[in-house]
Amino acid sequence: MASDAGTSLLALLAYQNLRVAQSLLRPEEGPTDLGELLPVARIAAEALTRFTHACDAIAGGQTAAQAAMVPITSPVDEFWSMTRPRNLGEQRLRVMVVANLELELVQRVIEHVPEIAGETLEPAAALWRVIDLGSQGVVRAIEQADGPDEMSLYARRLLGESAVMSQRLVVRQPALRVALTGESDDNLSASTAVLDEVLAAVAARVGQLGLSV
Repeated sequence: MASDAGTSLLALLAYQNLRVAQSLLRPEEGPTDLGELLPVARIAAEALTRFTHACDAIAGGQTAAQAAMVPITSPVDEFWSMTRPRNLGEQRLRVMVVANLELELVQRVIEHVPEIAGETLEPAAALWRVIDLGSQGVVRAIEQADGPDEMSLYARRLLGESAVMSQRLVVRQPALRVALTGESDDNLSASTAVLDEVLAAVAARVGQLGLSV
């Protein structure tokens, strides 16, 4: 079961990093100035590297990695669909929230997954670069909007959809519950407690940007 837990966790974070890279590279949501585009492209490339490293760490090669991601895609895709940004500031906030979710999750589950998953998922400087990029974009958007009200509404929406996505994932994926708690947690109580901690930590970071969550 521990091996399954590591595989499920790798599949989840691999797919989320893929979605982060795709979001950053969408031209309608990102900068068109080449001086701004280059560092964004570098960060997107690092997210793709995290995606490929996580996939490569799943035993069984590409076929096994694809199979592990199949049950992950629906809840994750729904999150990204339900939180579609209207502007660059919201795009930056969304990738910042997703990166923080990964950071907080990995810090809590790394002891419950096999060593190979732990080494692969160890928070990297690239993750902090996503968070920094997102934070700078949010602060800039607040300044341009003369206040945080609209961005705060979007932040609350992001956190709410993050909670829905997380709950759907642990209900559907028993192996993720093992990754979260080290046990089967059939009644979901321990998994829910860990997820509550993760979301509270992410909300606190979002609040530090001046947003009301």
